[in-house]
Amino acid sequence: MQFENVKQLLKPLIKKGQEWQFIDINGNDKKPKYYFSDVQWVIIFTCIGSQFQLTIGLSGDVVGYIMSAFSISVSLFMSLLVSIFDKFENTDLSLRNTTDEDEIRLIHKKNFFKRFISITSYLVILSIFIIILCSLTYFFNTNNEISYHYFTVQWNEIDVLTTVRNILILLYRCTLYYFLLTYLFLTLFVAGSAYEYYISEIDRRKIK
Repeated sequence: MQFENVKQLLKPLIKKGQEWQFIDINGNDKKPKYYFSDVQWVIIFTCIGSQFQLTIGLSGDVVGYIMSAFSISVSLFMSLLVSIFDKFENTDLSLRNTTDEDEIRLIHKKNFFKRFISITSYLVILSIFIIILCSLTYFFNTNNEISYHYFTVQWNEIDVLTTVRNILILLYRCTLYYFLLTYLFLTLFVAGSAYEYYISEIDRRKIK
């Protein structure tokens, strides 16, 4: 197995996982105006603002819990992908003897499976990436307290190495927090999408 082969497999997966976050069940693409969605911008500013409160970062115990939780989530989402694809395989998408309403239902059903599988697969990759980010805590000292009371704008008082180290730590923390919150949001998004689709299918079936 070569890196290039893995890259060719992961690139479309990540691309589709991001694209289907903005495609509704009718197949309409609603791309955000400023690259990130409103929720993503809120997450970004939340991660930046959190640096003024969480000056020490996450403790080693918390990082360990996160790694354990995401390790479990990888296996759970992989099992979910297998079951949902099996459900898709058993779904009849034939247009024979169907009305226009039935055709719309089939389009909704196919788009739901594509969105659900794309975002869930993206969540698996995101989980693995978060585990890798968390593991860096055990290789580098990222729990140094970064107090903004000691910052200075006097050039002759600036320690370049300390400044660079602190900037890298802040970037690391913001990145980790961003992907943690993004994972939480996408999990809620997938759950909400599944609920919306399942309820609409249940409502279409009348009691006779």
